[in-house]
Amino acid sequence: MQREGCGTFIAVGLTSVSHRWEERWPSARGSAEEGERDTVRAVQTGSVLMVTGLLAWMAGCQNHRDQLDRADAHYRAARYEAALTNLEDLEADFAHLDANEQVRYRYVRGMTSERLGQRDEARHWLVLARESVEQRPSALDEETRALLQRTLLPYDQTAGSNVNPPAAPAQSARTRSEPRTTP
Repeated sequence: MQREGCGTFIAVGLTSVSHRWEERWPSARGSAEEGERDTVRAVQTGSVLMVTGLLAWMAGCQNHRDQLDRADAHYRAARYEAALTNLEDLEADFAHLDANEQVRYRYVRGMTSERLGQRDEARHWLVLARESVEQRPSALDEETRALLQRTLLPYDQTAGSNVNPPAAPAQSARTRSEPRTTP
């Protein structure tokens, strides 16, 4: 199941909280007048709690987006260590990013690793970015997609040359510790 970001979570959360609130706070506990006051109080309190929760959640989503923006800015300013630090911190919250932000995260993470000379790490993230872009071409602009392809070209060529490596010279069944015998 793919997450759609903060907006979907908020709508589902409101419905869920509303139903749970009604189950836990029955409105008819005494006279009709007391029941109405309790209902009004419960609705007001519930509304305040929901709004507070939503604001906290939205701030969290914005924080993830801001952190990705900071990492991207560090990468573009050639501050690769700072970019990698931001990206590593954000990795635990990767699922909270929307689909386009996840593609961008993979791209920036791969390009940052490439600039730092971390070839295996770079290849991992760049291949994931390429696969994600194939599903969501609009996640990266055309120039960025072209740079992604150019960056992956040497990795693809290296991987292609290792698919069918030349056969190693045949080794004899004997080991060095075995004495040589003549027939």
